[in-house]
Amino acid sequence: MPVRKPEPTRTSRPPGLQEPIARAEPLRDAVHARLVELISSGEYPPGAALTEASLSRALDVSRTPIREALLRLEAEGVLRSALARGFTIRPLVRREVEELYPILAGLEALAVRTAIPVPKPTVKALRGTLTELERCQDPIRRWKLDTRWHATIVAASGNEHLHAMIGQLRVNLSRYELAHLREVPTREHADQQHRDILAALEARETDRAAELLETHWREGQQRVLDWLTPAAPRTTP
Repeated sequence: MPVRKPEPTRTSRPPGLQEPIARAEPLRDAVHARLVELISSGEYPPGAALTEASLSRALDVSRTPIREALLRLEAEGVLRSALARGFTIRPLVRREVEELYPILAGLEALAVRTAIPVPKPTVKALRGTLTELERCQDPIRRWKLDTRWHATIVAASGNEHLHAMIGQLRVNLSRYELAHLREVPTREHADQQHRDILAALEARETDRAAELLETHWREGQQRVLDWLTPAAPRTTP
């Protein structure tokens, strides 16, 4: 008789799946947030397969919120699905970078123009995050701090739809940003750009802050394009 492999236990989870899903928010949103974190951190690299059954066991939740989260990530451009094959993380391709970064730059510039004047507590929070970001060497932590810094600016606009649109773009582009940060960790120029943007925000120079943000994302796009292998899509971070 063939030997039957034992079913995986709920205690033998990958490192990124050890913490239980928080129930303070709707379960579908909590599952989506956890999957975004795992994909962005590289726990599931481009090309990796995701199945409802394995995620249900790993996250200790039913399949319904898992499927809702996977479908949402597919709509956001992070996953793709194939009949009877489940979902996979989309590969890294130049065209996506060329299309999405300019949109992100324009939307964040719009957020800046509608956020001026930025409240003093927001400026203080931006300065604190930037200080921590400049001292950080871990690529995953740097990405999280960078995301927080930009999200703080966007939130100051008070435009919830704009905040949601930018958040969706950042989820998609996180696959590129983190993979790039792991291989090209030097970020002094980007940190200086952050300082210049913050100075313009403090001085209430609306147009200058927006222009600096657009330049920041345009140059970030070019760095990612230079890093990507032009001959073929990347399937690993």
